[in-house]
Amino acid sequence: MDSLDLCLPKALSKLNLLEQYKLNTLVHKWRDVVGDVIADHTKIVSIKPPDMVISADNSMWMQELQMQKRRIIEAVNKYYHQEVIKDIRFIMKRQSYVKANTDTSISLPDEQIITKRINFADIVLSKEDVEAIDKSLEQTDNEELRAAFRKVQITARKREIYLEQHGYHRCGRCGMHMQSKKDICPTCEYELHRKHIKDIKSVIRKYPYFKYSDCQQFIQCTFPDFAEAMRESIYFYLDKIYKGSINRRHMYMVAMLITHKKPDELTDQHVINLCNKYRSKFLDEEEQRKINSLNGVLEK
Repeated sequence: MDSLDLCLPKALSKLNLLEQYKLNTLVHKWRDVVGDVIADHTKIVSIKPPDMVISADNSMWMQELQMQKRRIIEAVNKYYHQEVIKDIRFIMKRQSYVKANTDTSISLPDEQIITKRINFADIVLSKEDVEAIDKSLEQTDNEELRAAFRKVQITARKREIYLEQHGYHRCGRCGMHMQSKKDICPTCEYELHRKHIKDIKSVIRKYPYFKYSDCQQFIQCTFPDFAEAMRESIYFYLDKIYKGSINRRHMYMVAMLITHKKPDELTDQHVINLCNKYRSKFLDEEEQRKINSLNGVLEK
């Protein structure tokens, strides 16, 4: 007879719930996997290989996690001892459930808070719901396991009915329950906004000397969005300059982004002086002297 450690994964696999089982094991080890700093500001939302969803405390942490995505993926796969996750999607942490209807702020249901307020005994499932749940469990021969998962699915469906009865609806993009009258949730709004910013940055990388009016012929955007994309592009290349890069492309990109001048309107000396001006704010004198000695000829 197989041990429980072997039987349980096999049974879960038959029910297509093996990844949910893996999720539960990772939740308890999350702090050990990613470290205290990241664990304090994140929470696992779902794992559906090859993708994973993690919530972050705020937009600042979302940006930090984006920069550390590769490291987190490597850490998670190391935990599983195989390449389970290939990509991670980051979302904003759900706001607390607000009971008062007079509150005009956007409120998203927190699963644990709402579940505690539901009297599941008062909610009766339709015949169609019960039949659908039973059909999804037909493949398992383990009666005890089937009963356990049946209870879980019934509770989940009752929770969904409760939310719909209390004015919640699903986000048209990700399917998460939300009370806002908008079609999509704040997380999806943020993701669409970031995608738009990324598209603008693609144009800026190709034409770093563009101004707002020039950019409009390639992509329609508002001035605040263009300014955000431009600011992030400048910071991206300035960070390389701060760390001592003398790569010709990095230096010319900084110069074009800041001055809006085309390459043929710049000279090597102008670019060197401009980069040294910004670099001097972050490098000590010794590091600055080393960089200056290499600036005689820009890297090609």
